[in-house]
Amino acid sequence: MNDMKKLIKRYVLNLVVLLATVFSLAGCEKFLEENMKNAASPDKFYTSEAEAQAAVNGVYAVLYDIFSNPEFFFAAEGSTDLMVMITERNVNGNFGYSPVAPGVGQEVWKHGFKGVMYANNTISGIKKSALSAEIKDKLVAEATTLRSLYYYILTNTFSDVPYWSEGLQSEDDVNQVIALPRSDADSIRSVLMEELEEYAPYLLEKAEGANIGRITQGFAYGLLARLALTNRNWEKARWAAEQVVNLATDKGIYTLVDYSDIYKIENNKESIFEIQYSYSVTGLQRAHQIYNWCLPTPKDGSKYNGVDLGASSATPYGAVRPTKRLESYYSDIDRRKAHVLASEYNGQEFNRFRSSGRYWLGPKFWDIYANNIASGRNLIFMRYADILLMMAEASIELEELGDAKYYMDLVRNRANIGGVSLTDQSTMREELRKERGRELAGEFTRKWDIVRWGIFYESIKSVAEDYAAAAENVRPHNMYYPIPSLEIMKNPALRQNNGY
Repeated sequence: MNDMKKLIKRYVLNLVVLLATVFSLAGCEKFLEENMKNAASPDKFYTSEAEAQAAVNGVYAVLYDIFSNPEFFFAAEGSTDLMVMITERNVNGNFGYSPVAPGVGQEVWKHGFKGVMYANNTISGIKKSALSAEIKDKLVAEATTLRSLYYYILTNTFSDVPYWSEGLQSEDDVNQVIALPRSDADSIRSVLMEELEEYAPYLLEKAEGANIGRITQGFAYGLLARLALTNRNWEKARWAAEQVVNLATDKGIYTLVDYSDIYKIENNKESIFEIQYSYSVTGLQRAHQIYNWCLPTPKDGSKYNGVDLGASSATPYGAVRPTKRLESYYSDIDRRKAHVLASEYNGQEFNRFRSSGRYWLGPKFWDIYANNIASGRNLIFMRYADILLMMAEASIELEELGDAKYYMDLVRNRANIGGVSLTDQSTMREELRKERGRELAGEFTRKWDIVRWGIFYESIKSVAEDYAAAAENVRPHNMYYPIPSLEIMKNPALRQNNGY
């Protein structure tokens, strides 16, 4: 308990820590670039828009603590029915985690609540400042949406979690927060949805120039739609997704692009939110190693599994691999297939495909220009195709199948596979689930999708031929991570998830 109190007090009572985080960020040529001369002491903070914006930037910074951890990718994508993580040492991929060995759960808990705390303190400070109402609304909206994102990640990972939304200004505040019990996840999501609906209009319609990478109206409404689908609030999900469609159709902010461009061109017109990275040997650095785990292996010079990918120093691990289910989702005419799955490159067949007929993950998941294990490629978290498929999903659940077909066909026609058959609700629901797999593979959605659909356990059982350890070890309660034992020791009010 004392350790937790000291940790929170350190963040609460010394806002310079937050500023140091802001100013240590790499990728600063984008919106996070700040100058040390703007640093202010805590008692004089929030006196200008620049200082308040610096605090909001610090809330963004925690995203890197979560997304740069390859285990977070393993948990979200590499422990599903579409991709598996082939290594006995990975408790996330083989469902070997427990309260005392919680895998990536410990890091998600720590950094997720750090993001919440930064957001709460920033919102509180800005609201109490003498800044104009217009500036306050804009910055509070940004920080509130980021707080919603952190709680979205936390509730998807653990289900019920402690919830608070006030800044921590005193030791009494700290004592109350570190003793909070878990709140119902559906109730938390309902609160988040109300806040996103309230604050979305104050956000940027479009992030461009120095604002690239910032939260926008499209992301706030898209996140609201995801939360509503999880809560089975189909009307609200459709309404929220429709707001993004309106930004696309009425204002031209979003559109579908060539599938290869979604990963070759960062922050393109289909992109709604990407985690911004930048790597330079001599300059500012913000890098991750997630794509190294997807590259074909072994490597011999410029050859990866027998195929020359050109001059590259990228170190491949090749442990995240597609399942037979993912392979079966693509027809040969599907334009996405060559980007998601790799049997060859530049006419050269990979040894794995030649010997077993099995694919590697494709160039959507490669960075052959990475410096050893340092990749500066952005990570995609939300794009317009996801919005269209959420519109289709909500329409299916509302039994408006014609509308569902229209939105699903927009995505399918780009892929050259033609429109979906207009049949019954059950059949279209199953096709929608496959379409999300085909379209969004590797974009931090799959585990959360199969959990909210109620098919997690049966889906993991289906990968026995791909990774026996996962299918053998998985239990229904693994759809959520355990609350780390360390956190329950600090706060006895926390109750463990069932099954652990």
